[in-house]
This record gives sequence, structure tokens and C-alpha cells, in this order.
Amino acid sequence: MRHFFTTTGRLRRRAYFGRIVALYLLAFACYSLPDVAALQFGNTAPHWQHLALGGLLLSHYLIFVQCVKRLHDLDLRGWWLLLFLVPVASLVLGGGMQLVSGTAGPNRFGVDPRQPMLATSVA
Repeated sequence: MRHFFTTTGRLRRRAYFGRIVALYLLAFACYSLPDVAALQFGNTAPHWQHLALGGLLLSHYLIFVQCVKRLHDLDLRGWWLLLFLVPVASLVLGGGMQLVSGTAGPNRFGVDPRQPMLATSVA
């Protein structure tokens, strides 16, 4: 479970896509939490807003971590995420992270997640 919170290692396309979808659903749930609580309980207590803010910060951090791990699988450093600040480049990078397969075999960021047993037995 610790590997979910750290930027070390690599992440395959399928795992990346599944984690990103789940984290965006979590962020959406956290974003709507104060409104749902207001409808259910009739008031908007500040603790619901604080809980929602904490959940949003956690989900955004985890999305960042998963993106860095996916870039590591492509043999790129995490600094490439700064391209998400450039409008057209963010579309290219976002599509490339989901469509381009990772580096075959071990790279400088770790063993191949598709064949972890083969990579460790060779080394």
C-alpha cells in the first residue's frame, strides 16, 4: 500500500488508467460532499467543508504521484508534468501517457512492471 503514496517505481497503462479514474471519482465525491451534507442534514457545518478540502488535497496529491510513476515507466522524469501547464502540450502529454507503452525491460526508475520476476532473476 505504501507504493501508492510514493513516486518511486513504474506504473503500467492499465493500472494508471484505473487509478486515475478512481481518484477522479474520489475527488468528485469530495467536491460534492458539503452539498450532499447540506441536503441530508439541513445545514452546512464547516467540518464537512474541511473534510472535503482534505479529501480533495489527498486525491490531487495521489493523482500527481500516479502521473509521475507513469512518466517513470516511459523513462521520463517527473518534471515533465510541468508541460501540463502549457495548453497544447498538456493534451499531447496526457494522451501519450495513456497510449504509449512503457519502456521494455528495466530502466533507470526500476524494473519492468509487466515482468518483475524476469527482471529480478536476470539481475
